[in-house]
Amino acid sequence: MTIAFNCCKSFGLGNNKIDYSKFENKVNQQQCFTSSSSFPSGYSSSYEMVSFNGNYPTLNGGVQQSSFLESGFLNIDLVGGQFFAQFILDDGVSKTQGNFWGFSGNSTQYVTVNVNGIDYCYEQPLASPLPGFNGFKYVTDFELGTVASDLFVQNNVNGNFTNQILLVDKSDCSLLSGSTENINSPSGYTLTNYFYYTPSADQVYFQLPNACLNPQPSTKLKLVSSMVKLPKIIQNLPF
Repeated sequence: MTIAFNCCKSFGLGNNKIDYSKFENKVNQQQCFTSSSSFPSGYSSSYEMVSFNGNYPTLNGGVQQSSFLESGFLNIDLVGGQFFAQFILDDGVSKTQGNFWGFSGNSTQYVTVNVNGIDYCYEQPLASPLPGFNGFKYVTDFELGTVASDLFVQNNVNGNFTNQILLVDKSDCSLLSGSTENINSPSGYTLTNYFYYTPSADQVYFQLPNACLNPQPSTKLKLVSSMVKLPKIIQNLPF
């Protein structure tokens, strides 16, 4: 935990906040995400995320702070508007293991949980927009270890309560690491690292399991509400 958040602060996310207005706009000097034509059509990646008081949106349009550890696998089709995540979430109170599917075409999401050895699938309205790269601005070159990277920033996300930083490999624009900083009080940070990045989506992961052929309505979530948790990564990806 200490190592992770020291890393966050090395990105300039400590008390001495970066004044991004002082950076020259160098967007024409780098290759990644300069226009929609340079965005990937999709990608898959394993990930690990740690948060200390990080901002996460609520259903009423506000935010709440949350501390947790999460790891898993992502598969995202940016063109088709499809999202899959397999995740393990540990918030210090309980550990949740589950699967999540999101489809922008019908604005629907599905989450599966296992209760007493039985798999249940719950259908809900899509809670978050699927990720993309439209809002990021290039800042400068950066070295993550020995890897030459491009550093991007997006301000005022999550209801204008969070600033977000993204590091990508200069050679192929693959995701390396992302971090967020709360703009509001209390202060908080989230760090996400990506592994085994592939610049394409695998359509196999968007096939719903048998349990979702007859999903439970969201009104029945109260029955197992303590066990049904959505992955935090869906609210912490590049948008």
